[in-house]
Amino acid sequence: MSAAVVPEDVDRLLRATAGRYELVGVRSFARAGHPVVWEVADEGGRRLFAKRHKNALMHRRETTAYRILAPALGAGRAPDLLAEDARPLLVITTALAGTPVIKAALTAAEEQEVYRQAGQLAALIHPHPTATAPVVDRLPWAEERERALARARDAQLTQEDVEVLAQATRTEPPSTPLAYCHGDFGPRNWIVRRDGARLTLGLIDFERSQAEEPARRDLMRVMLQLTPRRADLRAAFTAGYGRELTARELAACRAWAAIDCPAALRWSLDHHRDEEVLGYARTVLDLLRTPGTAL
Repeated sequence: MSAAVVPEDVDRLLRATAGRYELVGVRSFARAGHPVVWEVADEGGRRLFAKRHKNALMHRRETTAYRILAPALGAGRAPDLLAEDARPLLVITTALAGTPVIKAALTAAEEQEVYRQAGQLAALIHPHPTATAPVVDRLPWAEERERALARARDAQLTQEDVEVLAQATRTEPPSTPLAYCHGDFGPRNWIVRRDGARLTLGLIDFERSQAEEPARRDLMRVMLQLTPRRADLRAAFTAGYGRELTARELAACRAWAAIDCPAALRWSLDHHRDEEVLGYARTVLDLLRTPGTAL
């Protein structure tokens, strides 16, 4: 495909990596409307993705994860990094065969198997040494709380809901050990592949991976956003994870969910009312409106 369709720097890296190729389509756009992910097919029919990161930190997170985390997941569980260029913040990866779980038609038993394997993937990622993982300074809790409440007002939540979030974040959550985390762990980035009756789950999009408390994002999402009303899926996840979460982890998940809720609402509004993310925020608000609700 010509450089008139694909930006010159993307075209150059694709040609150096794959030779001749055909553009399959643009798969993601930045908020300003510029393409940032391109799917192509090389002459042998192999599907590849070219991706331009938003900033240098996301580029470093993803390239580091592809080199360190992806191999630990096992063959066929994550894309392969084929090329990268830090100057234009580009990577070229293989495509992971399968369908995002958010778009897959699954039976209840298949959903449970997906969540069991998601637990297994998390159990492979979280114990991985953090020495080479990117680390981002965490804001003091008071600043996290102030920013979250400002976002809640900006998203035009009712005063009652703002107070619910204020109450849920009044006390800093208990600290839990740092781990290597995916950072955007959920059905949008879980890829399920069918091999006859067998399901295999893989993982994509590592640009938010870093060293942090798993309760901050990875475990919070599963516990508070995805499974509060699906005890079967939560049980499947913890079975794959190899253990139940501790009381400290559950308390931290709840507090971080309250911090994340306004950001999720704001993101949804900025992305044409994305129903998946909007649903996460609504679920968390429903839980927090009832003090003492068990996780």
